[in-house]
Amino acid sequence: MNAASTPGGGASRWPHSQWNDAPADHAAAAALAAALDLAPAAARVLVARGHADVADASAFLNPRLSSCLLPESLPGIGAAAEIIGRHVALGHEIVVFGDFDADGMTAATILRSALSKLCAKAVIFIPDRIHEGYGFTEAALSRCLAENPGARLIVTVDCGISHAPACDKAVAAGVEVVVTDHHEVGLQVPKSASALVNPCLPGTPVPLRHLCGAGVAFKLAHELLRRYLSPEEGRAAMRPLLVLAAVGTVGDLVPLVGENRVIASCGIDRLNRATASELVGLRALGDVARVRGNIDSGALAFGLVPRINAAGRVGNPRVALDLLSARDMASAIPSARKLGEFNDIRRAEEAAALHDAETLVREQEDNGAPCIVLHNDAWHPGVVGLVASRLSSQHHLPTVVLTADDEPGLLRGSARCPEIPGLDLTRLLEKCAAQLASFGGHRAAAGLTVRTAQLDEFRANFAAACAAAEEGLDMRTESRIEAWISPSETDAKLEADLARLGPFGTLNPQPLLGMRKLTLAGDPTKFGRTTTNWRVLFEETPVPGVLFGKPDMPFRAGERIDVVFHFSRDNFGAPQFSIRDMRAAT
Repeated sequence: MNAASTPGGGASRWPHSQWNDAPADHAAAAALAAALDLAPAAARVLVARGHADVADASAFLNPRLSSCLLPESLPGIGAAAEIIGRHVALGHEIVVFGDFDADGMTAATILRSALSKLCAKAVIFIPDRIHEGYGFTEAALSRCLAENPGARLIVTVDCGISHAPACDKAVAAGVEVVVTDHHEVGLQVPKSASALVNPCLPGTPVPLRHLCGAGVAFKLAHELLRRYLSPEEGRAAMRPLLVLAAVGTVGDLVPLVGENRVIASCGIDRLNRATASELVGLRALGDVARVRGNIDSGALAFGLVPRINAAGRVGNPRVALDLLSARDMASAIPSARKLGEFNDIRRAEEAAALHDAETLVREQEDNGAPCIVLHNDAWHPGVVGLVASRLSSQHHLPTVVLTADDEPGLLRGSARCPEIPGLDLTRLLEKCAAQLASFGGHRAAAGLTVRTAQLDEFRANFAAACAAAEEGLDMRTESRIEAWISPSETDAKLEADLARLGPFGTLNPQPLLGMRKLTLAGDPTKFGRTTTNWRVLFEETPVPGVLFGKPDMPFRAGERIDVVFHFSRDNFGAPQFSIRDMRAAT
């Protein structure tokens, strides 16, 4: 691999990331701190993120549903609601065709729940990951129609925008199709669909452009309920759907800006204020995941969502659907426990595949490749995306991980790409379209199917495309430091004020702070089950630091270092610095 591909390969490779200071307007930050009673460093972060105006900053810190656009603002949603309303009035059976991840299953549950409030005959169909593949495929449609022969309308959620053949087949069979999705619009737009709802389509207002599948379903549910129920009934029906939309939004790693941030913030708040009889499935899953105290975006992303996803990866998606729809703890607890078992299986499969993959990568370390492309028929299809994500993050390279497909002559897999300006995974895969049976996704994540006989050709073409795209780029990820602070500023008020910028996620990450010339109070020590996690103590502050996933540690007691970090809490609720990167003090 080239030098840029393996930052941190030795003690001399620190820092591991590019350290860039965010633009600083100290006068604007001081005015904001005074007006909103904020810690000065928190005000500097807000200004660095473009919220220098007092009114704008106040609105950002206090997200409200009332600031959201009406659902009719999303192109195509009016036509979709009218079509669905007509089928409901005629008493037709409606199939909500979802996906097997947390976004797809929360989206399907949202729409089915809304339809049930309209007394519609609605069922959820989820394709089989192994035998039918991702999305609105013809194989999945065939089973869907066989299991639901009375269906007259299919509404896709979180899929369908790139599956024109299945749409054509459904329409030919006398079944109307409404497609709701959020993935990139490619060449195979399903023209036979009666309505398309997708925030990637032209005319979408800026606050709605990053909606996930659950967010789009939430908007469609809102439109249906406001059309066909009284305001009071509609508001009551929407409350639990907001929480499901928050789970899907956090789980799908879409940017937490615009309405996504409002949905996530208000949905999480609603979940934490639920009564004993509300949202029992998610609360039971929180118990299984051992989430202590209130659930936040981190608890969703690392506690609840992986267990929901595990059902689609290595288990049975129906268990997750049952949990999301549970009405009492007696039915929720068994589903939650089963999802925990699925997650244990997922972890074991992932660990085994990752061990094999890392061995293959080490064998290729000196070939200077601008990407990673790995194939092993033994890897479980449900974990190849996780393995690709870990390898891409570790080596800072576009990564494709493939395994055997159910259909002879094909390999299925996942691709991941570092989020570096100038790199777009979908554009890279487009240059290899001749070797691909299918592909689709985003600039940083995609699914693909490669023709087995053309694997070598795909590997060569993908490498060439990556090499051209990476020319002149620093492939290390960026550490964008939004405020340099002194140890005396790391108090409870700063931590609390920064927490108000959450929920945190893509495009709204946890604020990265920097401290200079800290003195190591002792040699960093390893902790946890791995040999790559480190605890770091400083002479200037009693708050400890933790650093994850670094096999080497060149710094020793007494040395002066600079650190980039964000605030977090340990398992007992004590404050700590989660260190992103370190370097010898400058």
